[in-house]
Amino acid sequence: MAKIFRQDTTTLFLCSDCLRDLGPVPGTWFEDPQSECSVCGEIDLQTREEMDEYHHHMSNQQWEEEQFPADYNPQELK
Repeated sequence: MAKIFRQDTTTLFLCSDCLRDLGPVPGTWFEDPQSECSVCGEIDLQTREEMDEYHHHMSNQQWEEEQFPADYNPQELK
């Protein structure tokens, strides 16, 4: 699993493998899991899967909330 890093003041994105293979690159690096590697095109699959799962969960939650009116009370049905 590759982690993607972004150099502080540039638009250079490197995965953990390319960062290791290309040697010590000077500068400050921050993890940026939503981007892809500028060299090999690798993406952070685990982060993408987690984001897709979260989006699916939130979409389902919103759909469930829209199924009942705001003043719905199941006690009134008894």
